[in-house]
Amino acid sequence: MGLAGLAALGNRFRVTYRTPLTGCAHDPGTGGAAGVARWAARVGVPVRMLEVPVWEASRALDEPEGNCVVTMGNDAWSPTGQVLSPTDWAVAEDWLARGNTLIVVTTRPQELPRVLREDLFPWAGGGSGTEPELFPFVESVDNRAETVEVPVQGGGSLTVDAKGPRWKDEAAPQPTAGKTGSPPTKPAPPPKPAAPSDPKRRPSKWQLAGDAGGGVLFRVPVGRGSVYVLLDELAWTNAGLDRDGNARALADILDRSVRGGTLAFDEYRHGHGRPESFLVYLMGLPGASAVLWLSAAWALLYAYGRNVRLKPVEPYVERERRTAQEAIDAVAQIYERARAAPLVVEAVARRLRQVARSPAEPPPMVVEVLEEADRYTRSEDRPARPAAAIRLVQQLIQLRKRIYGTRTVS
Repeated sequence: MGLAGLAALGNRFRVTYRTPLTGCAHDPGTGGAAGVARWAARVGVPVRMLEVPVWEASRALDEPEGNCVVTMGNDAWSPTGQVLSPTDWAVAEDWLARGNTLIVVTTRPQELPRVLREDLFPWAGGGSGTEPELFPFVESVDNRAETVEVPVQGGGSLTVDAKGPRWKDEAAPQPTAGKTGSPPTKPAPPPKPAAPSDPKRRPSKWQLAGDAGGGVLFRVPVGRGSVYVLLDELAWTNAGLDRDGNARALADILDRSVRGGTLAFDEYRHGHGRPESFLVYLMGLPGASAVLWLSAAWALLYAYGRNVRLKPVEPYVERERRTAQEAIDAVAQIYERARAAPLVVEAVARRLRQVARSPAEPPPMVVEVLEEADRYTRSEDRPARPAAAIRLVQQLIQLRKRIYGTRTVS
């Protein structure tokens, strides 16, 4: 048990190169964003942990505009699996249009909320079953990922996973040649705006960084604000923030986005926000996880103790049943014991009568006491508290000792 516990602790504290993309600001692993949050605070950007859903950021942040919210991860945007509804997205869209920014980091763009894809990518059919062709991605990545530098429009570059997902968009303008040495490509014309009958459908996305395989960083304008989409799990996580160009590219985006507001990390989706149930509230209390593990250990020990014998099996010996006559005799003895007071008085009186038997007449006092004892015996009185019998027995014993002493009958 001790070796198993040490092995478990060793696995817990061991630092590995890759962890799943969580993007949690409390996660110091390679796939977390603890380093990104600390880096932003060091460079003077106000940092805050957002404990409400992204679509409620307008009510949680102090400034109405100039804010930037970062949501990272491949899981749902809610710890309870709540789906982003059109109403919630409309609120978030209005908040973005006022001059705020949303940065989405994921390696599974086909799993983004449907309403977000329908609104920002209308040219792609709004998620009508064509996602596998529009959003190709690679799930498995080597422990020592092979990286590549992709140029960023406006200067600089991003160091991203060479085998990571790419978003191919022939309608988006392609970047010019950068450090990768790839030949310049001819910019494609911007996508045509949607029909006036649908005012929510606007030009889809604009590629900011990518390589020959497709784009990896995009910016979608939403009114005065914008939505950035990064299809990489290395660049803006703890594992790759220190790679060439990654911190600078993020700093340029924050410099344009955070204007008097704050940089907020979406911690609600990672379970660090408001409790959505009583169980979540209990698990958020200090020491709740330790109590849970201890309870599980005690439950296992109890189940083990109840189902595993610690000594040889004892043979079962069937006891002989009592007969009906024995039961009747036992009840008769109980009733007989109930006559204890008359029996005691009779026995003590018989002893005194034997001692007083002589040629001479017994004293009158002895005769009176013996007659009283005979009357009590004949009455067969069996009280719960035989005080009269006790008094009579004491009187018989005292009278025998005073008159006859220790005389015995031959």
